[in-house]
Amino acid sequence: MSGVVRPVRAWLELGPLGAASGGSRGDVVVIIDALRASVTVAAGLQAGARRVIPVLTVEEARAYLGDAGYRVAGERGGAKLPEFDFGNSPTEILAHRSEVSGRALVLTTSNGTRCVNAALDGAAAVLIGSAVNASAAAHAALSLAKAQDRDVTLVAAGLGGQPASEDTFAQRLLAARLVALGAVLQPDVEPVDEAESLSVFLDSEAAGRLTRLGYVRDVHFCAEIDAWASVPVYRADGFYSLAPSDPSSA
Repeated sequence: MSGVVRPVRAWLELGPLGAASGGSRGDVVVIIDALRASVTVAAGLQAGARRVIPVLTVEEARAYLGDAGYRVAGERGGAKLPEFDFGNSPTEILAHRSEVSGRALVLTTSNGTRCVNAALDGAAAVLIGSAVNASAAAHAALSLAKAQDRDVTLVAAGLGGQPASEDTFAQRLLAARLVALGAVLQPDVEPVDEAESLSVFLDSEAAGRLTRLGYVRDVHFCAEIDAWASVPVYRADGFYSLAPSDPSSA
């Protein structure tokens, strides 16, 4: 029947392969790397970075070192890379706003930036979401999907192709937000108990590693729900802040 608007479907995917699947469908893809790449990208923009540039390799990121217009952040195995300005740490970046503000932030991580790269080929838009901006990310993704008659793919980054509990928690949190806004889940999953956010994050394998490396503050910070109302969106040369009330600006 003409005039009937179909509901937006929300697909749940895992890792770079799942991100590539969302891109191949032409979906609005939301990358969820809850500990910590998603939050680090958002933190860079919150700290005043002009844009955040995700790169795949350490060598690519290292090429920006020494350029006054850039700051470089990254990790492998959770640990800050030698010579880099910052680790993949949202609390570290927010504590150094004066060094980040007005510059571009380059970021390379073990898995999150790989998911971003995998989604870029074909996706209607690539957004960053996690617990910290769950409501805003769901609203922005749905608005963009409706505007372009597309579906939404929520990608839990995981690690090495395997699920990570904190990413799955954040993915289901965003899924619940999308359902509340009228989307249809593919497949349907049980919503999470938001009161368990911190315990899920602290009990995760990634949190154990990060705690040993001295990043327990990041774990607590990343477990906060709806702390921010802005959403990173990828354009031609990096991530920029997208106000959820203005999806057309993507």
